[in-house]
Amino acid sequence: MKAFLTLVLTLALAAPAGAQQVIKIRFAGNLPQENSNSRAMEVFKTEVERLSKGALLVETYPAMQLGGAKDNLDQVKTGTLQAAYLSTAFMTGFVPKLGVYNLPFIFKDRETAFKVLDGPIGKELEREMERAGFKNLGFWENGWRHMTNSKRPITTPEDLSGLKIRLQNNSVHLRTFKLLGANPVPMDIKEVYSAMQQGVIDGHENPFCNTLNLKFYEVQKYLSVSGHFYDLMGAIMNKRFYDGLPKDKQDGIDRAARTATEFQRKRAVEDDLKCLDALKQRGMQVNAMSAAALAKFRDMTLPVYKEFEKELSKDLIDRFAAANR
Repeated sequence: MKAFLTLVLTLALAAPAGAQQVIKIRFAGNLPQENSNSRAMEVFKTEVERLSKGALLVETYPAMQLGGAKDNLDQVKTGTLQAAYLSTAFMTGFVPKLGVYNLPFIFKDRETAFKVLDGPIGKELEREMERAGFKNLGFWENGWRHMTNSKRPITTPEDLSGLKIRLQNNSVHLRTFKLLGANPVPMDIKEVYSAMQQGVIDGHENPFCNTLNLKFYEVQKYLSVSGHFYDLMGAIMNKRFYDGLPKDKQDGIDRAARTATEFQRKRAVEDDLKCLDALKQRGMQVNAMSAAALAKFRDMTLPVYKEFEKELSKDLIDRFAAANR
């Protein structure tokens, strides 16, 4: 009798037959919750959980909760984190050819950029990402990067002379600003506010919304609208994790990623001008670059294309540049 009661209790406490095991996906990013990339992460979460009927649970960690961009990249690479969004500029150590995205003044406009990224060249680069261990969930937008500093308006390349400007730790970016006469300083985004506040660096370059959401306007006075780089976010997943999922779960992740990508790109366009207006309202002195000044910036940075031909391949640079005209 005792053995029978034990068996009944064991069966009552056991999971129902056929009950699904919940798989957790931790997804991190380094920008604040209000940023369109962080909001796209929430769209991804909602869609994945809906399409998987709760079999996949997405935990989101925006605003550097799990470290900066470099930290998140390393975590996804090793598999301690399943997914993250971060600038493709950080990924060139693992996927060198992504450096073609970082070339100065290479993108004509947003529409052309995404046409190229969603086309054959983008797919070619996605395969490079997969070989490095990353599943691309989508190319999101960080935005056109513009210069800020605490010393003076930047209207010509000469105004950059000697200024300590924070850049992402990306060889193309660093070389570009060296050619312009600045003193480029590689630094993770999590260190930038205090470095500017303490005078360790004079300025940085970032899209409008990052400058706003990270409150850099509190420690920077001048904003120069240069659009020298068009920065892309890679929403990435550890490929081993993705490949280990059942086919139906992979399909759900792919569908959710497409929905999140469409959302992010649309919101990024809407947010850009709003963020610029907000920066003006918060007291930043904004100056637009003249066409002649921008032409001089372009001319001074052209050697970067030649210098990185071996690393990126001349063929890729030529095809990418031609497609973005």
